[in-house]
Amino acid sequence: MEVKKFEGEKEVVKPEYTERDLKAELNFYLSDKFIQDLFLLDEISLEEYRKIRRENIKKFRPILSELLL
Repeated sequence: MEVKKFEGEKEVVKPEYTERDLKAELNFYLSDKFIQDLFLLDEISLEEYRKIRRENIKKFRPILSELLL
């Protein structure tokens, strides 16, 4: 295996998040926290928790939604 030193500069693209994106992120977090609490209190089953969480991911579209599904 040959190791080469990278001499060039790589441009880093910083994504721009809108206020709407950040509000969706917050709403997803709060909703997820609420359903976690319901699950921990045995108010909903694991299956229900997962189903609600998937729907929230689809609805709120958090920034890292691809990793959450």
